[in-house]
Amino acid sequence: MTATALVVLAPTAQAFKRGCDFAAWLGLTQLQRSTGGKQKLGKTSRMDERTPRRLLTIGVSAAVLG
Repeated sequence: MTATALVVLAPTAQAFKRGCDFAAWLGLTQLQRSTGGKQKLGKTSRMDERTPRRLLTIGVSAAVLG
């Protein structure tokens, strides 16, 4: 179910240069607040695709608990 959701909802792999770009599309990266050349990382953003992120969370918790 998770793989199907990712195939349907995610853009093609060529749309992402790196794996962290895909993580950003899912909303799994930290918020960046950079000023004056200093990089400050905040809490994890959860702004983008909710359904694939939820399915991945369910799958991981089932694997850990199972």
